[in-house]
Amino acid sequence: MTDRDRFDQWSYFEERDLAGAFVCSWVEAPDHRAVVTRLRAEEETLACDLNQARRWHHPLSQEDVVWVADQSPGWVKLFALSGSCLWWALDSLPQPGGRAFYLSYDQAIGRVSDPVYVDEGRWLDMPPDVWDRPMKEGAHLVGSSGIAQEMNLFLAVMGYTTGRFVDDTWFTTPGLLCRIRDGTWAP
Repeated sequence: MTDRDRFDQWSYFEERDLAGAFVCSWVEAPDHRAVVTRLRAEEETLACDLNQARRWHHPLSQEDVVWVADQSPGWVKLFALSGSCLWWALDSLPQPGGRAFYLSYDQAIGRVSDPVYVDEGRWLDMPPDVWDRPMKEGAHLVGSSGIAQEMNLFLAVMGYTTGRFVDDTWFTTPGLLCRIRDGTWAP
């Protein structure tokens, strides 16, 4: 057990050198294999956890590589290790009638993206009520920098929405490293 504040989620990414270019999505889906199928990546996968997959973390690469794993019952997480971030596929990944969220941070420009929200295939503004509990409980006050505080707020929203906060076990969850072939999602 750790003495770390449960809202101090961003530090887990910093400790693993995954904070410089952070791109993650959470989608409502039965399991991670269903999402891999929707990504059309079944032929190019490797079973591993994120601690193992992070060696493929090359944010400036053009090759789309993502780690997909179960977040909690009914939710799947997708952590982009390289490539274009998969935001363009976000409305296709949830189960019918489901939701998806997308969050990114790029250290080079020093800014956190506005979180993206998809509900039943429609791109919408984040529901206002998702901010209430994390703000009331002070998630936005945890962290050693403004970026850390902002990311901890957004990660708390995801934690409350999906039922699971980031901790050490988040990185050891079994999942699949997926390579998305060029042209798979071309118009």
